[in-house]
Amino acid sequence: MKRGWNKKAAELLLENVIFFILVILFFVAMFYFVNRASTQASIAEQINAKQIALVIDKAKPGTEIIMDVSELYEIAKENDFEGHLVIIDNNNKKVVVNLASGKGYSYDFFNGAGIVWNLKDKKLYLEVVSNE
Repeated sequence: MKRGWNKKAAELLLENVIFFILVILFFVAMFYFVNRASTQASIAEQINAKQIALVIDKAKPGTEIIMDVSELYEIAKENDFEGHLVIIDNNNKKVVVNLASGKGYSYDFFNGAGIVWNLKDKKLYLEVVSNE
């Protein structure tokens, strides 16, 4: 009879330990998302990724665009982020803006032209070139 009791007690203990670990993981994930949302980073990532994608979609081949992105540098500085703030992926047709730890926010653009881009002096330089 004692053997059966020990087996049940071990199963109960294992279930409680697993439940406790899952609860801890849930609260860690919630803390991460709330902490990230409390900064301006997530909203600024969305706004700027969409704005850049819309500008690219409206541009015709041969267009050169200069965008002031100094606000992105300030937000990234507040979050101690030193990675790539803006990435324009011509292969997947995506604009990715990242201002804090994590993968950032990506937004698709539909312009069939290629985009040559450079980020320097707190400005984003875009040149729309033909894919022919």
